Amino acid sequence: MDEAGGALKVLVLSAAMGGGHLQISRELARRLQARGDTAIVVDMLDLMPPPTGRFLHWVYPWLVGSAPRLYQRVYDTFFVADQQAGERAGIPVRLALPGLRRLVADFDPDVAVSTYPLSALALGHLRQRGDLHCPSVTVVTTFSLNNLWIHPANDLEVCISDQAAADATARTGRTALVSGPVIRPEFLDPPMPRAEARARLGLPSEGRVAVLTTGSVGLAGDVEDAAASLARHPGWTPVVLCGRSEDLRRRLAAIPGVHTLDWVDDMPAVLAAADVLVDNAGGMSSKEALGFGLPVVTFRPLSGHGRDDAEAMARLAVTDLVSEESELLRAVDALVGDPALREGRIKRGQALFVQDLAEIVEQSAG
Repeated sequence: MDEAGGALKVLVLSAAMGGGHLQISRELARRLQARGDTAIVVDMLDLMPPPTGRFLHWVYPWLVGSAPRLYQRVYDTFFVADQQAGERAGIPVRLALPGLRRLVADFDPDVAVSTYPLSALALGHLRQRGDLHCPSVTVVTTFSLNNLWIHPANDLEVCISDQAAADATARTGRTALVSGPVIRPEFLDPPMPRAEARARLGLPSEGRVAVLTTGSVGLAGDVEDAAASLARHPGWTPVVLCGRSEDLRRRLAAIPGVHTLDWVDDMPAVLAAADVLVDNAGGMSSKEALGFGLPVVTFRPLSGHGRDDAEAMARLAVTDLVSEESELLRAVDALVGDPALREGRIKRGQALFVQDLAEIVEQSAG
């Protein structure tokens, strides 16, 4: 639990299923603190009995990374399928409810915010039963929407694109709002010249650099194919962010011409060193790149939510969605070699950032 002090009391309920949801939650809390509010960020998995929370924290990266077909079946069955108020995901939600009720009673928030589908269902459950007396706001942190984000008793959905907001409005019958992606302010203001960033990271000063992302837990997908292809492509240096996966870093470091980085604290410097970002899931790094003004290419997205988010980004024309290595190489070359294409892509990405989420949350409290 993270806490800061002020006027409104805001509960931000998230889940450590990958790093992005918690990053967004903490940035929202930071913004609320700067506006004089009190905000706590709570991981929903910590409210469950310990074996359940630990299991869910482990099983998600295992499914996505090691059993993608099984994860696609789980995603289709529990996330996408038609259902009422997330009924198919009822067990983990119910396990968190006793702890959530105690938390709500102790903290007595003026507004509660969810940044993960299961936390949206949990807050909606309490709201429906009269155990949560303040407005409940669902922040849909992904470019695509699935049925686990929606609970009829929640008061408001806030999305990161007009496209997602239209989908949420159609599903709920209440008007969803748009904030754009939630990223730290340093991604909206390039921190240093490219030459300095490359020198800091030990990268070649000349030529083109592609940064390849795998998320906080190193969900590789086909990143090895992408990195090897770029390393063979004249003039390009691939830099792979391996998250917390030392095994992934060892495998990639064995490919000639590939640079690897483990957990990165100074992500703005990494983006400043790059010409393009190659993504596989529409995750946090791609959102940071869009705000930063770095073009994105999505190569063979991960199953489930990764594929849906990549397709949503492609519909917004903020990424090239490619499946062949030859397509990847053509896409990165075009984004460097065609100034008009690059400028248009950057403008569309930065145009997604339309309103401060903290302001919307404050307004929702009435």
